[in-house]
Amino acid sequence: MVVINIWLIVILAITFLMAIGAWYNTRIIIKDLAVLKAQMGIKDEKPPSVFDNDLDKE
Repeated sequence: MVVINIWLIVILAITFLMAIGAWYNTRIIIKDLAVLKAQMGIKDEKPPSVFDNDLDKE
């Protein structure tokens, strides 16, 4: 039973580290795409949202 718990902890730790790596990789890709868009002259077009005209803004 102890061996199973140790393996479970190791697998969860590896999974957690892989999730952080995937998040960091996605962040790098988004930054690179932003640079490419700026170089190509593509403007950021934001679709209108219901929350843009929120009446509770002060």
